[in-house]
Amino acid sequence: MLVSHLAVHIRGAVMATVCDRWTRGVLAARGEWTEDFDGEQFCLGRAFYTHLETDRTKAYFADAAYSNARVEEHAPGLQATLRGILAEAVRGRVVPRPDWCGAGVHVFPPAGPVAKKGGVLHFDTEGLADRHLAHRRGALSLVAMIHPPIRGGGLRLWPLVYSGADEADEATARAVGDVLVTLDAGDVVLFDSYRLHQIQPFVGRRERISATLHAAELHHGLWESWF
Repeated sequence: MLVSHLAVHIRGAVMATVCDRWTRGVLAARGEWTEDFDGEQFCLGRAFYTHLETDRTKAYFADAAYSNARVEEHAPGLQATLRGILAEAVRGRVVPRPDWCGAGVHVFPPAGPVAKKGGVLHFDTEGLADRHLAHRRGALSLVAMIHPPIRGGGLRLWPLVYSGADEADEATARAVGDVLVTLDAGDVVLFDSYRLHQIQPFVGRRERISATLHAAELHHGLWESWF
C-alpha cells in the first residue's frame, strides 16, 4: 500500500472515549513531561530524536524503563494499542525494541513555534541502525491523534524520500506537490519513515497531543518498535 500511496489514514482507529481518558491523564501529568528544545515541545515519555539532537542520548537510555512506566501510568494501554494497530497493518508481529522507549506522547503548546509556523520538514530516520538505513530496509512511522487542536495541526507529506542527507530541500519539496492529512481524535496515519513530512501550524488555546511509534522490519513478519 505505501509503495503507491504517501500514507495510510485510518479513521477512528482509537475510540473517542479512550482518547479522552488518555488526554486527561497526559494533561494531569504535566509535571512529569519531558521538555524538549527549550519548551517548544514536550513529551510524556521520551523521544529518541529530541535527545539525539540535544546530546542527551545517555538520559534517554537510562530512563527508558521509567519512561515506559510513566506512559503506562498516565495513558494506560497506549503503547500496546499502537503496537497492535501497527501489527494489524503489517500483518506481522511488532515487539518493543530492547532498552529503548516505547510509544510516547507529543505535546505541542498553543501559540508555540510549531503552532505558529509548523514543524521542520524531516524524515524519521533517527534510531535506524546504520546497516538498516544503508540497505533501506522497511521502516514505518505511526502517528495517532489523541487531542487535536481547534484548527490545523495536520500532517503534510511529500513524494520525496531520504537520500542520505538529514536536511530537506524546502524549495524542491514545495515544487513537487504534497498531500495533507487532517487528523481527528482517534485517527491514525501510517507512513514510510523515509518519507519527507511536516506537522502543520495550528490555532486555538489547547495543546496538540499525539502519540508516535516507529518500527523497523527485522525480517519478514517481524518488526521492532520504539520512539
